[in-house]
Amino acid sequence: MKKIFARTFKIGKFTFSVFSNEIVIVYVGGTRVYIKTIRMTAPGFGLFRPGSSHSSGKRPAPGGGRPSSRIELPVRRIQLAAALTVAIVAVIFAFSLYPPDDRDGRILAGDELIKQNLLESKQTDYSSPDASRRLVINEHWVSRGESLQKIAKKYGVSVDTIRGTNNLTTDSLLHPGMKLKIPNKDGILLRMQKGGELVSIARRYRVSLKKIIEENNFKNADFVAANTVLFIPDAKPLNTFSGFLWPAGRRFVTCGYGWRRSPFDPGRTEFHSGIDIRSNFQYVKASKYGKVTYTGWLGGYGRTVVIAHPGGYKTLYGHLSRIIVRSGQYVKQGQYIAASGNTGRSTGAHLHFEIMRNGRSINPYIYFRKKRR
Repeated sequence: MKKIFARTFKIGKFTFSVFSNEIVIVYVGGTRVYIKTIRMTAPGFGLFRPGSSHSSGKRPAPGGGRPSSRIELPVRRIQLAAALTVAIVAVIFAFSLYPPDDRDGRILAGDELIKQNLLESKQTDYSSPDASRRLVINEHWVSRGESLQKIAKKYGVSVDTIRGTNNLTTDSLLHPGMKLKIPNKDGILLRMQKGGELVSIARRYRVSLKKIIEENNFKNADFVAANTVLFIPDAKPLNTFSGFLWPAGRRFVTCGYGWRRSPFDPGRTEFHSGIDIRSNFQYVKASKYGKVTYTGWLGGYGRTVVIAHPGGYKTLYGHLSRIIVRSGQYVKQGQYIAASGNTGRSTGAHLHFEIMRNGRSINPYIYFRKKRR
């Protein structure tokens, strides 16, 4: 059942969005935004299970018949549920009598308000990697069913880092008990087959000589002895080009940027702050180098990833079916971060993609080098 927005209320730093099947509470703190979703249809929300003899209005058969399916909840839990219900009803009633002032001439509807609060918070701002973090090489033994994407997400590095460090190709298969070396930073471990100069290594991997020297703490950088293990930070360029990369495999756009008729209510118009790209449960790529600042459920956008980029830019990827990066991780341009899907308020599998700068949405076509087909 798709959720339908009913109304949004705001009290100070709290925002309540009431839908037909859930309530979303957002608290905007000084440095973080906290989102709590209360699903009305979730097991344990009510006092009885749907379809039980009490919920259907039928009495159980007397004399030891079929036992009742009534759920015996602790008194404290019942009191908390009742108190929460009363508080929400009171908020709705109060704001129905005294609606909030519309100072901007418009009121942002539920999902947009939740998203705007998140994107304007310091939680989703870009910050540079901690250069002073000490290099640590972790050892990981592969378990049954593990994939490179899952392991990379666990350690907060890219799949390229794991492949490059362990000499794996795109065709290499993992097997249970396999030992992997995983650095805590993006880059690769390289064992020198023979002695050589760092200058040639830096040129080969397109990394500054200064970075290599700092990461490996060399006393003599003119010559590196054979069998020396080097860590080459950011062994691949962070951005393949200066613009934004198309985030999906296909370039078919089902809905562009700007005003449109609501797909859920054709009689109403709404502003679409991104573009919808047809993508049927396929991998999604980071459009630009940056820091993952939010992963999780974001109202009608479903599973969402937000990446902050240098220069005040942020990109949002919505309606995802799965997420393969974690918050706080740095990703390169073109790195896989998720898979498209149909979560949240959606009419079919696709990718919702947005570009923002300094809190304002921008038409993504301005930044793409290739034009729409």
